[in-house]
Amino acid sequence: MTKHVFGNGPSPAVASYGLRKTAKDAETDYGSDFYDFVQNNFYVYDGLISVSTPAKAVSLLTRTQAALATGHIRLHKICSNSQEVLDNFPSEDLAQDLKDLNLGDDDIPSQRSLGLCWRLHTDAFFFKVYDTPKPYTRRGVLSTINSLYDPLGFLAPVIIQGRVLLRDMVAGTVDWDEPLSETQRVKWETWEKSLLHLHSFSIPRRTPISKGDLTNEVHIFADASERAIAAVAYLTLNNNGETYTTFLLGKSKVAPKHGNSIPRLELCGALLAVEVGEILSEQLSLPPEQMTFYSDSKVVLGYLNNRTRRFYVYVANRVSRILRFSKPEQWFYVASESNPADEGTRFVPASQLKDSMWISGPPQLFLRSTLKEESFSLVEPSQDENVRPEVVAMKTQISPTSVTDLIHKHSDWMKLIRAVSRVILTAERFKNLQRKVKPDEYQKPQGLLHAAEVFIIKEVQKQADSREVDVLGQGKPLPKTVLY
Repeated sequence: MTKHVFGNGPSPAVASYGLRKTAKDAETDYGSDFYDFVQNNFYVYDGLISVSTPAKAVSLLTRTQAALATGHIRLHKICSNSQEVLDNFPSEDLAQDLKDLNLGDDDIPSQRSLGLCWRLHTDAFFFKVYDTPKPYTRRGVLSTINSLYDPLGFLAPVIIQGRVLLRDMVAGTVDWDEPLSETQRVKWETWEKSLLHLHSFSIPRRTPISKGDLTNEVHIFADASERAIAAVAYLTLNNNGETYTTFLLGKSKVAPKHGNSIPRLELCGALLAVEVGEILSEQLSLPPEQMTFYSDSKVVLGYLNNRTRRFYVYVANRVSRILRFSKPEQWFYVASESNPADEGTRFVPASQLKDSMWISGPPQLFLRSTLKEESFSLVEPSQDENVRPEVVAMKTQISPTSVTDLIHKHSDWMKLIRAVSRVILTAERFKNLQRKVKPDEYQKPQGLLHAAEVFIIKEVQKQADSREVDVLGQGKPLPKTVLY
């Protein structure tokens, strides 16, 4: 086969392999930056990359076109927020709706980058909201929520409210086209109409990345409520003592409705923060040590700093997962009113999203070097159902006691026999348990008392006539020196 049918299962994998193999073969002639662009910045056949100057962009794209042409792959549909970049390529190589434009006079139309709407002349992401009415059914509600494509989490505090409403509305329904509960209709329609405010919402695409002596740090916040779990990450750029903050990535999830306490949900929020950190570490080549994590739950911070107690499986697995990527020293406490992830769990109206702390970040983000490290201990571990109770091991030490001592403690012969018989019975039961054998005649009361009586007599004889007992034990006759 020389062509791969669109929609065939292996086609995307084969196409990606062919693209990367061509880039690898051409790396020596066209540069390592070209190979890195193809290897790490292509999703199937769409390539997205940012460079510092228009000249670098033109050079990179020109070399990439030439290199891929050696494998009969045509790189075209070029789009950029820089007019200078677009002017360096013929119209047939530009995106479809840019071909017939007068690039010097006309406004550059908006583009879509892997599903994200990108307004080129302002270099900002924006969102399209379709106001086509949908039926008030599970299918219609889910279609409305999923029409908001937001992989970076800009709209998470808005979308999560719709998802929580969906969970509440579908309770008790089975069919996808069955009308939902009327008790939730007003809330749903209010939320649906509020989405129209997103037409005026946009967020800058550009994120400042410092070089040289400047400092970049990633700050990730986690929070949870009974309704939702959220985590959001920001990049701080420090330049000559001035700190700039920019949104990086946010995520939110509907919290499980039953079976989870607030500490467990907060722990799930911390785990979501670590997952956000892993995505940023992989996609932006940021080392985990460069990240700082925050939670407003001192219970969770106690879990992560614990070194003395054991947890039940649910908590133990999540704590272990968190500490595989981060260290306890990277986790800090933040008050709820300064935690932007709190807005991802308690919802933000679409009309207020632009000015929310979710987008702008907390009022003030300090560099990690200025943060005061704290040591957090478990909060009331004896009452925490997630912490295993302490195991207390008791040690019993027995001092050697002779039969003579027992005789002095008992004034009655039968009491002495019964005391010794109980000791013999305990010893025999322990031996039988170890040997896994059935009880013998010592278990019978008469045999047990007789054995105790014989034992006492033998022990007294050993103490009173130890030499004679030793000689007789060796099978020798008694010497005359010991005869009476």
